[in-house]
Amino acid sequence: MPRFRYEALTNTGGTVKSVQDASSRAELVYQLKSMGYWPLNIVEDSIDETEVERFRVPLFASRVKSKDVEFFTYQMATLINAHITLPRALAVTLEQIEHPGFRQIVEQIKYDIEHGSTFHDALSQHPKVFPELYVNMVRAGESGAVLGVVLERLAKFSERQRLLKAEVISALFYPAILFTLSLGVIVFMVLVVIPRFADMFADLGVDLPLPTQFLIGIVDFVKSYWWGLAIGGTATIFGVLQYSRTEGGKLIFDIVKLKLPLLRGVFSNFALVRFTRTMSTLLENGVLLLPALRVVKGTIGNMVYSNAIAQAETEIEQGSTLARELQESAVFPPLVVHMVGIGDESGNPEQMLAKLADYYDLEVQQTLQRLTSSIGPLVILIMGVIVGLIAVAIILPVFRASTSLAG
Repeated sequence: MPRFRYEALTNTGGTVKSVQDASSRAELVYQLKSMGYWPLNIVEDSIDETEVERFRVPLFASRVKSKDVEFFTYQMATLINAHITLPRALAVTLEQIEHPGFRQIVEQIKYDIEHGSTFHDALSQHPKVFPELYVNMVRAGESGAVLGVVLERLAKFSERQRLLKAEVISALFYPAILFTLSLGVIVFMVLVVIPRFADMFADLGVDLPLPTQFLIGIVDFVKSYWWGLAIGGTATIFGVLQYSRTEGGKLIFDIVKLKLPLLRGVFSNFALVRFTRTMSTLLENGVLLLPALRVVKGTIGNMVYSNAIAQAETEIEQGSTLARELQESAVFPPLVVHMVGIGDESGNPEQMLAKLADYYDLEVQQTLQRLTSSIGPLVILIMGVIVGLIAVAIILPVFRASTSLAG
């Protein structure tokens, strides 16, 4: 796609120079007008093929991790706060980046800035690495001449999100290990132990009780039709995964998540943390309410909450308030509604949202602790019952055989 350098007039009467991809000049004019800009000059930016090859990310390059972006942001914040120019700060940071794909992306960003682009426009060309939240905050930092402060807050925000995800994964790790080990024991008994006992019972000519017949029937069915079960299971998993990627599928899965016993508290609190933390960070850095809501609804991670925020955004454009719309949605808890209302009345909604984010951070940690302490014994109990039933089905015919021999 062609790349154009442009100079445009903003709504406030200032001018902006940047670089942007577009299929044609007409398309770029349309994009600029939709952004509230009036184009003054547009020139196609010709890039040497060697430069294109230089910035091309390898086809099989591994995905850039959030930890890499977080480290990059911390470094940039430190350098910008030390009054080092943006191109020089990027050049220094490039020397610290080990990930080859990420290094080429930062090189491209540095090249764009050196050729007239703004930092947020250069970042926006790489949405898989720098999401909309990141770009909007950098835009606010550039416009307010507080880029270093904004980058520092962004790095801290990313660190909190990463640690929160790590806590969720570590909390579910122990129950997952228990479940896997118990399932392995059951599979071993069904595929190895029970067939040997079935052969022994057949040799003895013992009349098998109903539980044993049922268990052996299941084993025979699995051994005879394992290929069908494998194909059917694989097709089912593939179909569910494909459906979960559609809009309707995502919504249904997110509704189910919020209704699951034991787990619903984790999913709801995690969504509330992302909503409150992201909103407070954006508002604190000068992003207006409606643009902040547009960013949040794409980063909250649950379509139930995203749809509620989208509806709130529409009503706020018509003159409503955020607190009223959160209450009307019946999705957000009363604490969030009241705290947001107090923030609106005091004129400091970002402070109240930051307090809510800290509160729900703690709630997530406590919910995860309760979840870990509950799921472990529950998994052991369920698997113990299953193993016990299998053992009874094996012991019953042994006991009957010994009784008949004694008689």
